[in-house]
Amino acid sequence: MNYLVLGTVLSPDAFSYNLAANPASSKWLSGFLDGLLVGDQASVTLCGHCYSQVWPKGELFPGNQKYLDEKYDNHLVRYLNAPGLRFTSMARGYYKMGSQLVQKQDFDAIVTYNPYPWHVAAARRLRSQYNIPWICLNLDFDDVGDEWECFLREAGGADGHLFLSHWGYENAPVQNKIHLDSGVSELAKDFGCRDSGNTINVVYLGKLSKSGGLDVLLALPELVSNENVRFIYGGKGQPGEIAKLNALAASDARVDFRGFVNDDEIQSLFDSADIFLNPRDPDDVVNDMVFPSKIMHYLQTGKTVVSTWTKGLDPVYRDLMLIAETPTIKDFTGATIKAVEETIGQRSIRSERIGEFLRGSRLWTAQARRFDAFVSDICKEFEAPTAR
Repeated sequence: MNYLVLGTVLSPDAFSYNLAANPASSKWLSGFLDGLLVGDQASVTLCGHCYSQVWPKGELFPGNQKYLDEKYDNHLVRYLNAPGLRFTSMARGYYKMGSQLVQKQDFDAIVTYNPYPWHVAAARRLRSQYNIPWICLNLDFDDVGDEWECFLREAGGADGHLFLSHWGYENAPVQNKIHLDSGVSELAKDFGCRDSGNTINVVYLGKLSKSGGLDVLLALPELVSNENVRFIYGGKGQPGEIAKLNALAASDARVDFRGFVNDDEIQSLFDSADIFLNPRDPDDVVNDMVFPSKIMHYLQTGKTVVSTWTKGLDPVYRDLMLIAETPTIKDFTGATIKAVEETIGQRSIRSERIGEFLRGSRLWTAQARRFDAFVSDICKEFEAPTAR
């Protein structure tokens, strides 16, 4: 299969260059693409733009090839970053680049990375003009609307849909769909719980916001009184959130706030972790269509994960993590204390379950084969729009 992807994998430099660049989404797409590319079972061409605040705060014509990951066949989309014009300009940029690429090689499918308006507008035009099926990857969606009205308006017309959210997959009123939440390339080298001695490192890396569970992160150190517990937090957020975490670290010596953590620091941080946190707010509608990718990165280590339960999670994850009974700070704290007090034996049993699950169903190579077969079936049944 030969895929044209509207969306891109960013280089590490892009995340320090712009606050809007999302490391989690780039890591998901990178793992997904690497799975597809194993053994030359597929070929992939990407096109993408560089994030920027709207002009005059940002550049008028943003974009630099160095911010696109050079590991892939990555093509830069330029656009006019002016108020009221940039989304239309981005859509034209994606269409123009996509059209140039389609005229140079034969693609089996167009894949949009999230139903962003600029991706969808370009995909619809390319699908109609060149008779190529369109597959929409739905990593998140803020609010699908009553009877899925918003989702169908913004992502309707795709020939196939991939959902990370289990709830989204189960409920979306579309015909051709597949549930594929995430994957791992391999298990961590030192997979399993570690004998940490007296100190227990509790780690959170990710979005620093209310929907991401910031209130829980701020409250935990006061409610978990064990002096041997160390809280290590990192991620990106707005200045107000960063200030709160800096103040917390200044007031409690057990709190180590790292700010944005670069890729070259993550491995050592994960190696030193004993417990990982996923405190996303289940009551926030923006989490309904999300599979928190950090969960898979956490599980890849074989260590204990304490989590809330959001709609996007497949029920199979209930036996792999410690779940807070309700999304309250009290119950999340209770689950965290339970994790802290577990024995090495209890953690090891859970690690074995995690390892069996990942090897059995969540290796990226296996996930990519599922997707490839899904798209292949759609291509066989595809009717060119002009023939309808």
